[in-house]
Amino acid sequence: MGVSPCCSLSMVLAEIVFLLYKTGESMLDATTRPYIIRIVCHGRYPDNDSICRNLDQYPNLEDDIQGEAGMYLVYYRILVNLPAIFLGLFCGAWSDKYGRKIPMMLPSLGSVLAVLLYMLSISKQDWAIGLILVGAALQGVFGKSSVITMAVNSYASDISDKDDRTQKLGKLLAMNFFGLTVGSLLSGLFQDMSDLPTTFCVVVVVHGASVLITVIFMKETIPLPVKRDDGDEKKDWKSIGIVGNIKDSLTVLSKHRLNNGRSLILFLFLTSLINQTCKVGEMDITLLFVSRTPLSWPKSWYGYLLSVDYAVMGSCLFFILPILSNILKLPDIIIIIIGITCKIVRLTWAGFCTETWMVYLSVVIGSFAGLITSSVRSLMSKVVEEDEHGKTFSLLASAETASKLLGTLIFVSLYGATAYFFPGFAYIFEALLYVILLGMMVWMYKELRQVGTYNLIKAITDQKMYGSDASTNSSEWNQKERRLQVVDELEEEPKFPQPLPATTP
Repeated sequence: MGVSPCCSLSMVLAEIVFLLYKTGESMLDATTRPYIIRIVCHGRYPDNDSICRNLDQYPNLEDDIQGEAGMYLVYYRILVNLPAIFLGLFCGAWSDKYGRKIPMMLPSLGSVLAVLLYMLSISKQDWAIGLILVGAALQGVFGKSSVITMAVNSYASDISDKDDRTQKLGKLLAMNFFGLTVGSLLSGLFQDMSDLPTTFCVVVVVHGASVLITVIFMKETIPLPVKRDDGDEKKDWKSIGIVGNIKDSLTVLSKHRLNNGRSLILFLFLTSLINQTCKVGEMDITLLFVSRTPLSWPKSWYGYLLSVDYAVMGSCLFFILPILSNILKLPDIIIIIIGITCKIVRLTWAGFCTETWMVYLSVVIGSFAGLITSSVRSLMSKVVEEDEHGKTFSLLASAETASKLLGTLIFVSLYGATAYFFPGFAYIFEALLYVILLGMMVWMYKELRQVGTYNLIKAITDQKMYGSDASTNSSEWNQKERRLQVVDELEEEPKFPQPLPATTP
């Protein structure tokens, strides 16, 4: 089934909106973290600005100030991410009923409000830390990346065919990495060539552009529910409730499905959670790993490494994934296995890096790991029902947000406990986790082949849908009811005249 030009334009707009948001988010995060350290230093030495500008020349003071700033950075990360988990779960079920555009705009609006508080903190030094933490809470309450990730992926699933959905979701993930790359570079350039208020203003412009494109140009994919005058109106109001929508999103994991669909969803969700947790932990321990001997990198080099990491991951998703999915027609689960295998090689290599070129080579090898996330999202969207896309992506996005806390807690602690005898131990531990995931995926692939559904695109197009009950199996799509009607060909009356029975003359 072809995709109309209107759907193609909508997909491009969704990619632009996501790219703009990720660029603004990356700029804001990369600017705020060093700003917190500067505020802590100015709080201690308000009359001696030279110390704060040349803090690296005072190692003892630097350790002390970074220790205090680290505490505020932990508060900042909690306030930014924790509320977003619950809002993401709520918006997932809500968007399945009322549309994707509002959840798509909320995170950018929250970032704009937060930036206004950050700019106010520049002139109110006595309240600076408090204003930043309140701004971080605003970002979290408005959903941050958890909500917009859910919204754009659900939007893409609504307007794409199942046979090219993997490519579409992969391009969105590529926009994520490209946005992180551009945002990190712009943050450094503006802070070096301009000042902090200018950087914050650029962030506002980027997020404002994202909101305007969503409001003016993007078309809603979910029709608004018809207003009722009967007793069911109370049920409609209940459907907006916070607890009810969060419960609806969580039900995706526990709902009974045909052909072991529930087990498949649970495995995919666990794979996504472990993969994202390891990715966050890997970024944190890499910063510590390259800072110690024998590498002993300057601080700025880590930023370059991140930029290369994001760029090669985005390029892999943009160019390699369409070849695997659309040209070679590989099933999603095979693409996941390829990504996990490359990740194991990358982590094993990284644990024994002693030269800078070895670190960069490991990043290039690991670029195929981006295939894991996009293929997991695509596979889950094909397993669930059409009206569960928002709930499904909200679960994945919330798990991704939770992993930002889990990854730092688990792997930084592990690195601190093992670095004295083998600095690469945390990498090897991650590789072992991916070996377990690889075994799970191979088992899952065999299970799907046994039931004749290893190609899920064909399975859902031609056979029973994993996420549907027996009463919803069908051959006709009712657009108004969003349900599949049952047509029993054995009981249906023939629509053409039947020949008379033969008689003996």
